[in-house]
Amino acid sequence: MVSFVLTVIGFLLLVISLAGVALGVYMAADSRTRGRGKLFALLWVPAVAASSGVLMHDVVTFTVGLLCFLVAGTVFALQSDKPYEPPADTKADLARGPAGSRLLDSEKTTKENEARGQGRVAS
Repeated sequence: MVSFVLTVIGFLLLVISLAGVALGVYMAADSRTRGRGKLFALLWVPAVAASSGVLMHDVVTFTVGLLCFLVAGTVFALQSDKPYEPPADTKADLARGPAGSRLLDSEKTTKENEARGQGRVAS
């Protein structure tokens, strides 16, 4: 009777753990939550090992899986939730051209022509 109960508990834990891995893979598919999704999926892999240890009635597999799950859970909990922002020097100013000047290429040509006295337009 105890063996049957442990098998049922192990099977339920295995299903929950595989659902956690699937949720992490789903989160990793979105570009906004990619980093957290990968870590979430990796968090649940040791839980799969621990639940398979319960399912197989193997104390060592359960203990190692549980220990790894606790370490991965600690890493997941301590990870910062700051969104990724590129460094300030790589942010592009949309009002500036690629060279960093305020004038766009078409305006620059017009200003250069006016400065040289070539304000007429060819027809």
